[in-house]
Amino acid sequence: MEKFSRWRDQGTGIQPFLPPVPANADHSPIQKVFTAVLMIVKPVTGVVKLILVGILSLAFVLLEAAGLIFTPVAPLHRLYHRLISTIFIRAILILLGFFWIKNETVTLRRGRSSGAGSRAQASGRRATPSGEVIVCNWSSYIDILYLAFRFDPIFTQMYPTTLTVRQITLWEALRQAGSYPELSPPEGVETFPLLDFVKDMHKKGSGPVIIFPEGTTTNNRAILKFVPIFKDWSVPETSIEISIMALKYDYQKFAPTFTVGLDNSYRFGHLFRTCAQFYNTLSVKTLAQDESPSNSHFSAIEGLSSTPSGAAIGVVEPVEEDSLGSVMVNLMGRMTRFRKLGLNVKDKADFLDYFILRNNGISSAAKKSVVQKGASTASQGSSRPKRH
Repeated sequence: MEKFSRWRDQGTGIQPFLPPVPANADHSPIQKVFTAVLMIVKPVTGVVKLILVGILSLAFVLLEAAGLIFTPVAPLHRLYHRLISTIFIRAILILLGFFWIKNETVTLRRGRSSGAGSRAQASGRRATPSGEVIVCNWSSYIDILYLAFRFDPIFTQMYPTTLTVRQITLWEALRQAGSYPELSPPEGVETFPLLDFVKDMHKKGSGPVIIFPEGTTTNNRAILKFVPIFKDWSVPETSIEISIMALKYDYQKFAPTFTVGLDNSYRFGHLFRTCAQFYNTLSVKTLAQDESPSNSHFSAIEGLSSTPSGAAIGVVEPVEEDSLGSVMVNLMGRMTRFRKLGLNVKDKADFLDYFILRNNGISSAAKKSVVQKGASTASQGSSRPKRH
């Protein structure tokens, strides 16, 4: 849409914030009849599956609450929570149409033999240790469900203004998808530098830590410029295990990506349409661990080469303020063949401000909330806040 053209990346022409719109295509008479039948069947399917998702979610919440009795015994509580997460969240993903999720461990080194590729696949099946950082792109609340099912991890909220994080629950992480990004922490909320937080989670044995360094959801067509959350880390960072993961959705008519979720009507509508789909596709790629920037033999130049970005492919780009973040965004781009954009989370906040003003469907309460957040960000943006 031309009215949102100011948020189109200059180097690539990609607009990463608007919900994807399928291209118009001519259909045969048989296809048109089939489409008409689907228009009748899909709403019924969506209602039934949405009810079942609600029942499973309620059961999960109740069992989660019951599991609090195991809190004094941390390993037992974690085992119990992992068990119910695996069962119930996987069932919800099936109802949302994700019957099979393709997982692949990839290597970016040229000339790797098939035997090396097999070892990479084997490394992808290893147990994920507590305190490992999983760096991932972010396009939907489906990402949250998948990561919760597979890892039962620690979800974090990142604040670009202070470059700190805090732990959040699964439900808070789901709500953040598509929401207006909080650039600064609310008053009184304690946050921590990422490296300190990760090491603390490792000591507690709390599980892997999920980081979405883009800071907000996109439409899964490109990768935003990372928030410099890793600026104080080294390359390679051998004190922490780092896993780089990329999630990609394939679709024809309806995209499971969720870029705008400013009120409950948007969330409910998207969830309903996802349930109405008979089948959705998600593929997950994980970089081989011996090519991770936490490997002691990792080379920053190797990580920055052959980068699909707004610049020409094959050009080594200069290391930015956050050298580790620059390396990881490039590795992620090479894994997915997504372009790296110059836009960032602050551009997404500006986009949502404009989207709200243009869209009469957003509630006045949501508008007021965004205005308050924008004013808070402006007041804190002139000087870096103190560490919370």
